[in-house]
This record gives sequence, structure tokens and C-alpha cells, in this order.
Amino acid sequence: MEVVIEARNLEYSYAGGIKALSGVSLDVFEGERLGILGPNGAGKSTLILLISGLLKPSNGWIKVFGKETTSKEFEGVRSSIGIVFQDPDDQLFNNTVFDDVAYGPRNLGMDEDAVKRIVSETLKIIGIDHLANRPPHRLSYGEKKKAAIATALVMNPKILLLDEPTANLDPKSKSELLGILKDLNRRGTTLVLTTHDVEILPDFIERTVLMNGGRILGSGLAREMLRDERLLREASIEPPLLVRFFARLKSKGLVEQVPLTIDEAEKIIDDALKRSMKGQPADLGN
Repeated sequence: MEVVIEARNLEYSYAGGIKALSGVSLDVFEGERLGILGPNGAGKSTLILLISGLLKPSNGWIKVFGKETTSKEFEGVRSSIGIVFQDPDDQLFNNTVFDDVAYGPRNLGMDEDAVKRIVSETLKIIGIDHLANRPPHRLSYGEKKKAAIATALVMNPKILLLDEPTANLDPKSKSELLGILKDLNRRGTTLVLTTHDVEILPDFIERTVLMNGGRILGSGLAREMLRDERLLREASIEPPLLVRFFARLKSKGLVEQVPLTIDEAEKIIDDALKRSMKGQPADLGN
């Protein structure tokens, strides 16, 4: 797979000498869904802003599609990168959702007929075409999140950067949003998202980078990382609830494996009950 984002030895400090990143190196591959997992203050948002070119590293470098983010050549690929901020109100500032989504295309000088077409198509993809004429401040939080994604998606980015996309969403809105993002990924968009929500990772993220204190503590397949309790503790992250529950069952000899999804858990329980019926211990009630 082609590497679309390369970061090497990144460092960044905010005013007052507050160090946000220290020695961060990272590769992102075309078409993958990468999760940057860590607690608040880990440096995740700073890393996203550096990749987008909105911040410049104090040391080290980042290349996107082979162009360093601090170079003049980067302007040629900037439109291939979409970014969705953690707070959708930072992204929605016009009188209607339509005008917010149309802002980017209009800025590029598209004629109004083309703008109407591409905005309408984008709103349909996200599933909020019925909100086109609504003022953003009248939307629910979940609707605002979708509208913010639409403002980035309308530019047809090859890479979509999302900072805590599921933060403050109710379960239904979270599920809907992840479904939209999966569909975008199937269409070929590379997704890089930050999160401290471990519960979304098993069914959504393929590879995880674990951060804390401005450093990368580890990276690998999400399925492996979420079972590494030592590494998760080092990052001040609790394993998913399902992992914690089945880890206890395994320690008591009641199950042989620790699942990451409900479907896997169902199979493990079925297997345990079958063993119990054959006279082997599998008392899931104790």
C-alpha cells in the first residue's frame, strides 16, 4: 500500500513552552482507517492540525502525498485533505447548512449551478439534504457533526482528518456517523481520526496508534492493541467494557478467549455452553 502521510520526529510546543508533541513518527497508508487513541491532552489534536498544515512543527517534518507541509508545493495537495474539528461550531458559521457546505466550492470560484449540484450531492451522501435550509444553530449536536463532515467532504478529499468525531454523541447518532464514515472509506477516502472512545474501535478502526504525553507508545492492529492491558494502562486508557468483562471470565477459566465485538462474544458463550453440556466446566453465572 502507498504511504500517503509521513511524519518524522515531530515536536511542537505552544506559547509558554507547553510541549504538545515530542519525537512523534507516523505513517498512514492509502485507504486505511487509522485511529489515534489517547486521553485528553495526549497530543492527538495537535498531530491532526500538523498533518493538515494548519500548524507548523517546531522540529521534524510531515509529508502528505510526498509534499512537505511547510513547502510551497504543499498548496497543490492541500485541497486533497479535509479536516473536521472536534467542535462543529468551529466549522459552521453561515446562515444555512447549504451555505456552509457551499463555502469551499464558492471560494474556488465554481459557478453557482456547479455549486448547487455538488452541495446537493454531498448532503445526500451524508443523509442531511433535508437540513439544507436550516440555520446551523438550530441543529442537534449530531446533525451539526454531520454538517461539519459535509463541509469537508464537498471538496472531495482523498484524506479526511477527524478530531474526536463521536465526542458527545448519543448512541444512535454515533452509530449513524460511523456508518457514514465507513461508507466514505469504502469509496476510497483515507480516514484518520483521534479518539479516547475505545468502544468505537473494534468495529470501525483497522489500525491504532496509542498516544500519551505527546508521544506514541505503540501502534498496531486495533484488535491487538485493545487487548494489551499494560500498554493501555500506560496510556491512561481503559480497555473496552467487553474486553474487561471477558478478561475476568477468562481469569476464572470460564472462557478461553477475549472477544472484541458482540458477535465474537456470542460465539464464545455458545462454545462455553456447549462444553458445559458435555460435562466440561463453563459456569458463566459465577
